[in-house]
Amino acid sequence: MRIARKNEVLGCALAACWLFCAAPALSAPGAPAAPAYSAGLGCGPAPPGHPVKGRRDFRNMTSNADDLRDLNYHESYHIAPARKQLQAGNLQWDVMNNLNFVLVKVPNDHRALELLVQWDKAGGKSKSYPSPGCYLTWAAQFAPSDPMVWNYGGYFFYQKNDRKRAEQWWLKALEYDPANADVHYNLGLLYFAQGRYTDSRRHAEAAYAAGYPLPGLREKLRKVGHWTDPQPAR
Repeated sequence: MRIARKNEVLGCALAACWLFCAAPALSAPGAPAAPAYSAGLGCGPAPPGHPVKGRRDFRNMTSNADDLRDLNYHESYHIAPARKQLQAGNLQWDVMNNLNFVLVKVPNDHRALELLVQWDKAGGKSKSYPSPGCYLTWAAQFAPSDPMVWNYGGYFFYQKNDRKRAEQWWLKALEYDPANADVHYNLGLLYFAQGRYTDSRRHAEAAYAAGYPLPGLREKLRKVGHWTDPQPAR
């Protein structure tokens, strides 16, 4: 399964204060229940973001020169170092320190979320930062129409063996991007593992119709008699 595929100093200080000084979040009596996709994760409120600029949407970060400068700054000084550490097999605190710096300010930064999921899959752990599930939940709350957030979340929960939540996140992704080949393929694999071959085939067909390149799901379905290649048009 692939994942289809400057005051900054002040911002860092405030982010650290949020991280280490905030009291554990408790649900107030009579507070609405958490949505099903995040129920039970115990994440509490999202961090407030940059002290001046607040939280910004990754999809809009090229819309003006100031945001674009920050986007490139994050890539050079936080995303790239985290990626390099991860590729070298180093899972120390520094990876999450860099990812947290970005995600506090741009909760749905696709680059940071992808690295976050990869870091967790590789065995990364940190008691100094919230769980990856919380960063994903805050991203979904901040940018609910961003299908990439839901796809990364689905993959994260799938690899944590939380298949029900993975399904919920991937189905949310399809609400906003119905032809997303990666999401259809991932759902097809999930349903195949559950023996839901009809559902698996439906999503496999959608994935391949949208151009998904890998044949693995198709071959799995073929082996259990649930895939027949379409006949060429006469």
